[in-house]
Amino acid sequence: MRGCPGAAITLYDWQLDRVTELDSDGRVTDTRLFDGRGPYGTPACSPRGDLVFTGWPDTEWELTAAMGTRYRWEMSLSWERGDSVATLRSGIPGTERYIYSEYGASMALTWGKDLAFAVAATGVWYGSADDYEIEHVDWAGRVTRIARWTGPDLEVTPEHLNRYRDAYLARYETDEERRDFERERWPEIRDRLPERFPAYASTAYASNGLLPLPDGSVWVVPHSWRDLGGPAEFHLLGPDGTWLHRLMVPSGRTLLDAGPGWVLLLEKGTLDEQSVAVYELVEGF
Repeated sequence: MRGCPGAAITLYDWQLDRVTELDSDGRVTDTRLFDGRGPYGTPACSPRGDLVFTGWPDTEWELTAAMGTRYRWEMSLSWERGDSVATLRSGIPGTERYIYSEYGASMALTWGKDLAFAVAATGVWYGSADDYEIEHVDWAGRVTRIARWTGPDLEVTPEHLNRYRDAYLARYETDEERRDFERERWPEIRDRLPERFPAYASTAYASNGLLPLPDGSVWVVPHSWRDLGGPAEFHLLGPDGTWLHRLMVPSGRTLLDAGPGWVLLLEKGTLDEQSVAVYELVEGF
């Protein structure tokens, strides 16, 4: 968890619904548990140390739709303040799901849209990734700003589908296994994929679809499959939602963190070895 005041490192254990704070020597200084069912995905810290999170939807357990149905959770954006929890926004379109059994069992839709959020001093930026747009809600629950910008086409093309199919085929050792996959499994997998990518990544678990900076700016992180192995296009929005810059990150690199004028990237080499590097952002990026 990024930007949590009062601790060198803050960790969230999603299996135990527990937040643990460590000092610079690695010693545990505090732990706290979520009551009830806990958050969906990883919570985030406000500049004051309160936790912001999305909860599991109540409507999921009442679902009676037929097998093959696609639907979307409605999510709430919540703010934990001491022993109480306040709802900043509710009814936000969240995770896209797919019912894959006659008994109503469901799973997240591959390449499906999801909720993303980033916490700032003034409130929370959030969006559902339907388009290049996010909203800002203040700590009183009022929408005070809407940010819009222009980005790449979000259409899922035949080239995207072919690359995804080839990633599956690479798991098999023989031509016969690959033929069986293309004949028996691939049509169903292909038909479950959406026609458009999310406009940005989600905030679920290890993802950072919206990456906040200390000055209130926000990096918008693209969906990992959208750019077909080419440079990934990131966008920087100012504290008031104004579009500021576009950053092209070469293939094989993942944005881990960022600050005013710098980015921290995870880089993968030709032998899949990994390293991290900090790059300074110069004028014109």
